[in-house]
Amino acid sequence: MKTPLNALVAVCLCGCVLVLGLTFDAFAGDSVKGKALYESLCSSCHGATGAGDGPVGAALPPEMKPRDLRDGKNKFATDDAKFIELLKKGGAGVGLNPLMPAQSQLSDEEMKNVIAYVHTLHKQ
Repeated sequence: MKTPLNALVAVCLCGCVLVLGLTFDAFAGDSVKGKALYESLCSSCHGATGAGDGPVGAALPPEMKPRDLRDGKNKFATDDAKFIELLKKGGAGVGLNPLMPAQSQLSDEEMKNVIAYVHTLHKQ
């Protein structure tokens, strides 16, 4: 016999699954396409593996070095929506390193693809 509490729990669980599914789909990107964009737009500073050791980044003074993307710990881009904001505005636009250029020429889909690739760089 179903009680009102069981029905309420079932509705809440279905709602959570729906919301989480929509959130995930809203930011799902193609990491293969993102890798190509990352290599052309980001790797000169952040490096091929995201270690912050690209040829341009290596030439910068320590206080201006690009961050290591492998640790997954971001000052500003704490979620994918914030990461998109960072890509759109650049470092200076969100109070970070002013040398990080905005990538506002990218479509939202392309930004999601870059983000999906950056997520693959995180150390396991």
